Amino acid sequence: MHVGIGDIRKSKGLAKSFDWNDPYKLEGIDIEGPLKLDLKVTNAGSRVMVTGPLKAAVRLPCTRCSEDVVFPLELELEEEYLPVHSEEAMTRAKDLLDGTFTFENDKVVLDELLRQEIEAAFPIQALCTDDCRGLCEKCGANLNRETCQCIPEESDSRWAALKDLTAGTSVPKSAKTKKPKK
Repeated sequence: MHVGIGDIRKSKGLAKSFDWNDPYKLEGIDIEGPLKLDLKVTNAGSRVMVTGPLKAAVRLPCTRCSEDVVFPLELELEEEYLPVHSEEAMTRAKDLLDGTFTFENDKVVLDELLRQEIEAAFPIQALCTDDCRGLCEKCGANLNRETCQCIPEESDSRWAALKDLTAGTSVPKSAKTKKPKK
């Protein structure tokens, strides 16, 4: 996906709108339904600014049970693009600074910006439901849909004190600090 900018390169401050409300494919991202963009592309002198909202729904696997889950995303884009052969772009490339977007031939390509912004908005832990039971670690059955016949392993008693902490219970007596004797 690209935006032609030949018409705004003539003068600093000129801007144009770029709207998109159709399905779109990005490598490595499963977008469900249309990708919606309402962007403003502005000539900012030595660079071009791309700003505006992005709306999409992405399909991700649940981290516990691997079932597909659709997550709606609403992002605000704000990024600068430098001319590909500009001194600043070459310096940034030489210094290996990530996040430098460039343009050439009066065309701003949006694909990498969209991919990075959408991936950065993915949830850290994608869950189908907060109480997802996941997969049985022995037979692989989806415990949300069926009960398997596997016998759960007994936990190692050496970890019992930590189990109390993760269960949201109070701090075990052995972990409480003692007041110094006077």
